[in-house]
Amino acid sequence: MFCQLLHFTGCRPTEALQLIPRRVLIEEQSIVYRSLKKRRFDSRGREKQPQYRTVPVPQSFIEHLDLVFDLRARLKRNRGLDNRLWPMSRPTAYRLVKRVMDRAGIVGKQATGKGLRHGFGVAMVTAKKPLPLHVLSQLMGHSDTKTTEIYLQVVGEEKRQLVADAWEG
Repeated sequence: MFCQLLHFTGCRPTEALQLIPRRVLIEEQSIVYRSLKKRRFDSRGREKQPQYRTVPVPQSFIEHLDLVFDLRARLKRNRGLDNRLWPMSRPTAYRLVKRVMDRAGIVGKQATGKGLRHGFGVAMVTAKKPLPLHVLSQLMGHSDTKTTEIYLQVVGEEKRQLVADAWEG
């Protein structure tokens, strides 16, 4: 479930570790993340309010989360809504992702939490109806679309590799 969360939302592993039931919006089919890489202080040194972003996810994923974590029952009872879904450390999460990827036969850079995040970005810009860059930037928690443009460059590299492979075959 942890790896699926990274896959479907493109969140950072650290953001996924902070997820609580209250931020899984069942009816809206969305997950709300506190953006952890946003600056905590403004240019004058004043502390800023936490920033959140909402990422839509497939209904089937919401149903699986509910099945595993009993979210609807927690909401109904109004209990455990602020307990983290994955109460583990970052190193443990990293090992979990590596173990899942190894069992799936996935190796290399893509077999990490960062790789799953990157895969989300690439999938969103290569879809039949690609997301506009500013929307993808918001979903991924980038403060500047320049950061998100990296995924467009990767698409170009993948395209070149596909053509090169076609010439060799």
